Amino acid sequence: MDLKGRNFKKIGIICALVLVFGVVFSYGIFPSILRFMIKQNVLLKPGTQIRDMFEKIPFPLDFKLHLFNVTNPEEIMRGGKPHVNDIGPLYFEEWKEKYDTVDNAEEDTLTFTLRNTWIFRPDLSVLTGEEIVTLPHPLMMGALLMVQRDREAMMPLVTKGINIIFAPLESAFLKVRIMDLLFDGIYIDCSSNDFAVKALCSGLDSEGAVSPHNETHYKFSFFGMRNHTDAGRWVVYRGVKNIRDLGRVISFNDETEMDIWDGDECNQYIGTDSTIFPPFLTKQDRLWAWSPEVCRSLGAHYVQKSKYAGLPMSFFELDFGDLKNEPHNHCFCRDPPDECPPRGTMDLSPCLGGPIIGSKPHFYGADPKLVEAVDGLAPNKEKHDVYIHFELFTGSPVSAAKRLQFSMDLGPIHNHDLFGQLPQVILPMFWAEEGASLNKTWTNQLKYQLFLGLKFNATVKWLTIIIGTVGAIGSAYMHFRKDAKTTDVTAVTAATSPAASPSSGKQAVVNLALGKNLPPVIDGLDKPPKLTSADARHDRY
Repeated sequence: MDLKGRNFKKIGIICALVLVFGVVFSYGIFPSILRFMIKQNVLLKPGTQIRDMFEKIPFPLDFKLHLFNVTNPEEIMRGGKPHVNDIGPLYFEEWKEKYDTVDNAEEDTLTFTLRNTWIFRPDLSVLTGEEIVTLPHPLMMGALLMVQRDREAMMPLVTKGINIIFAPLESAFLKVRIMDLLFDGIYIDCSSNDFAVKALCSGLDSEGAVSPHNETHYKFSFFGMRNHTDAGRWVVYRGVKNIRDLGRVISFNDETEMDIWDGDECNQYIGTDSTIFPPFLTKQDRLWAWSPEVCRSLGAHYVQKSKYAGLPMSFFELDFGDLKNEPHNHCFCRDPPDECPPRGTMDLSPCLGGPIIGSKPHFYGADPKLVEAVDGLAPNKEKHDVYIHFELFTGSPVSAAKRLQFSMDLGPIHNHDLFGQLPQVILPMFWAEEGASLNKTWTNQLKYQLFLGLKFNATVKWLTIIIGTVGAIGSAYMHFRKDAKTTDVTAVTAATSPAASPSSGKQAVVNLALGKNLPPVIDGLDKPPKLTSADARHDRY
């Protein structure tokens, strides 16, 4: 290929412009366009796809329940070490719906009422729900333990009421059909006219522990009163004015902060309702969500890179921490630092009104002494940890499992003939797993809306960088190489006379071939030598 006619300087400038364009487009123009498109798609404005999904998730969440069946209740009544079996799961579909929505464009808020609905799926469950399970009596023992701890002066009245309502009183443990305990309800007979019974039943009703069945009876269950009923009136930010506020909880049931914990810091709503998160997060950000079930906000932290459905994700985990050694969390303790719950647990009694301790299932990640105190526990990271696979740029959770165990902070009832020998132990009752994993339909939307765009941007970036860099360097090299090879040569024409001698012709030929650029020494070699006078005379004769 003939390169002599090429303008390498011009080619080099074009390649340099390609390089600059690639850098500016890849690091400036395209990210701005992509951020704008993502922002418009995730705002909680009416008419957006995310708004429709936020109001009613188009697929059910997985809700699984495991119960801890106590196998040695008589031994525990005498102060023995508890032994439990983890049975389950019972599988439920959980549908979340937000209705009665009200937009406030000026405040950039969305107000709604939440409703949770659980539908039992026996075809996906290990248990039928008809099995009989044994566990600490949540209502009876809960009332006795709480009054003993916080209102000891009322113990005689409460004890009398307990003896009448739950007669004949034989054990601290309840044997019950699983579905009655979870949803259908256990009947509480409050028909007695005794003042102690009326006071106790009225107190249980006001605390929300039971629901009225008729004039004389109440019903108690773990989830029945919450199934397909209002779960509070929420106000959250829509994210239009500040995308970082997207989904952040402002108030719950008309309260802008809680009045449960002993400290303003612990009573704040931090984060979202866990179904939506703002985009453009980093690994340094925590995924904060507020949960009315535990009356506090919890934040998952970044652990490592991960993959889900072949797409790059970020893996987050939740740690309940050690409140005793965290001064900023001492407001979650009854009397810090001495009366803080063990490491990896939460005291939920201010929230739930009973002596309930929250933790990960089987006390995973908690103080090992809790596991040692109960036979039958086997903590396992894969089965019992709390995690989320998360896409940071769009703020999309693609797979998550929220697992929480509820245990009774069991102990002896002072001066009680039947319950006076109970051991001091945190005894697991049940644990729940709420989770979801997006199928191919939803991950493909993420793939086509985000990752193909990122691949396109990466392709443009590296092609322009490589082409621009190689082209600019190569053109510069060829340009200067071409200049270095080119030398200006001036032809010289020798003047000769018609009667020029042979030596004069020779000089002309040499001058034409070598020009005027010969050094003086070499230049003189083509001239005839001068003759002496003697030689001249000799030549004439």
